[in-house]
Amino acid sequence: MLAALSFEYSEPMTRINTTEIWERHGYKVERIEQVMGAPQRNVYGPDGVLLIEDAEYTQETEALRDLGFID
Repeated sequence: MLAALSFEYSEPMTRINTTEIWERHGYKVERIEQVMGAPQRNVYGPDGVLLIEDAEYTQETEALRDLGFID
């Protein structure tokens, strides 16, 4: 006998453009292409200090939340 499955409706997850948000707040994103795999991304603060080295999307979104740039 098959069990009934129930699903709650939720909004689809939207991927945000982290580069656009960083730049809007005066940060710089350096994108370095790699031979294999995803490009390396370094995020620099408005003062030029390296904030995140070899950033992944989740690291960037976490930092954006910590800084209050996204909810």
